[in-house]
Amino acid sequence: MKKSEILFLYETSYNIPNGDPFTGEQRYDEETKRILVSDVRIKRFIRTYLEDIEGEHIYVSDKTGAGKTDSKGVLTWIIENWNSNQKTDIAEIMKELIDVRLFGGISTLEKNMKVGKTDFTNGHVQFTGPVQFASLNTSLNRVNLRMHQNTSHFTSKGDKAQGAIATTTLVPYSVVQIHGWINPTVAKNTDLKEDDLQKMFKALWYGTGGEGSSFSRSKVGQNSLLLLVIDYKQDFDKVYGVDRTIKLEPNEEGMKDEQIRSMDDYTLDFSKLKELAKNDKIEKVRFYTEVDEIKNKLNGEKFEEMSL
Repeated sequence: MKKSEILFLYETSYNIPNGDPFTGEQRYDEETKRILVSDVRIKRFIRTYLEDIEGEHIYVSDKTGAGKTDSKGVLTWIIENWNSNQKTDIAEIMKELIDVRLFGGISTLEKNMKVGKTDFTNGHVQFTGPVQFASLNTSLNRVNLRMHQNTSHFTSKGDKAQGAIATTTLVPYSVVQIHGWINPTVAKNTDLKEDDLQKMFKALWYGTGGEGSSFSRSKVGQNSLLLLVIDYKQDFDKVYGVDRTIKLEPNEEGMKDEQIRSMDDYTLDFSKLKELAKNDKIEKVRFYTEVDEIKNKLNGEKFEEMSL
């Protein structure tokens, strides 16, 4: 397993890529006019796809533990339903779950716990995830949010005669860039394998695009554009500015970022990425895309097309 950085691009059209949990409105940097997408949102796309489509067991899920949210309740449910290998070490049981191996996980149990007549040890666990994404990821283009009003069939109160009126803020169009890291040293602690990473790449691509139960009204209009995995030669290697190597340029002279509505309106410039790939610390740049225009631009000595 190589130390790597991830760049993932996807487009959004008239939707809410990542709403604020308190207001429901799209996260937005008013100074830069770029939308924001959290690492939590991206990890949820991945977890949902792995669970719904791949049939993987997931630690952080509403389905795990039959709705329980406390460590003891969830882990008791996992032991009773999924512990087919009859393990008694809580840390080892948690490492059986793919999202723990990828993103880490916490158990706040006491040192020991009993389920039925069996004693389980090592209950206080904290795994750091070998795969991490930036806390807030930005769009490559500036965006003007659009106010949208709609009515519902159902009333907000029982004595109301008409449905409620709601106001929603939509993103007309954006290209979101997700920046991530893979740490092979930390991967040893969670027993992360190459096969897990391959499943994650697939889940990132298809999960963000709406496969599985992540498909919802607020996420319609999302399409994955490009997945890049920049592999380093050594575990201690690092190149500055990986997340600044792709630039979006409007096609028409005088067109502003805020006027872009589709891929026909802009070009992605990979010249800085190609320069970065020449660095001696980088072994290769793997990529996956289903867009021919992008694929034709990613040529070079270290560029290698990958499969999902």
